[in-house]
Amino acid sequence: MMKLKKITEIGVAVKDLEKATKLFVDFLGAEPGEIITVERYQMRYRMCRLGNVDFELMEPLRDEGVIAKFIEGKGEGFHHIAFAVDDLEQTLSFLKEKGVGLIDKTPQQLHGGKYLFVHPSSFLGIMFELIEYAEDVRLP
Repeated sequence: MMKLKKITEIGVAVKDLEKATKLFVDFLGAEPGEIITVERYQMRYRMCRLGNVDFELMEPLRDEGVIAKFIEGKGEGFHHIAFAVDDLEQTLSFLKEKGVGLIDKTPQQLHGGKYLFVHPSSFLGIMFELIEYAEDVRLP
């Protein structure tokens, strides 16, 4: 069995990062983080912390990025849910053993941690991101 520590983030694809941030801050009282650009995915994002969960608001940088394609096909809204795990390599082995479809065949590096995405076809259309956070990251 996979050992998931907790839900840490909910990914939301948005067309306008500033407008989305304003909604989360003004209506929900979220605490906005810094804007981070990820060229690999041709997007920028900002975490907006609400209680014990970060909402990752993701805006495309260009028309051909993964978030742009997601918005084009499905519109703005829910993109993924992320869980913290202690050992991503062990989790990956378990998923492969069970035949779970993965978007990332190997863990990807970001901000001192590692992550991978599980294909939504494996879990009722829900895309999961599994993250082994760097030790210095303050989890929600």
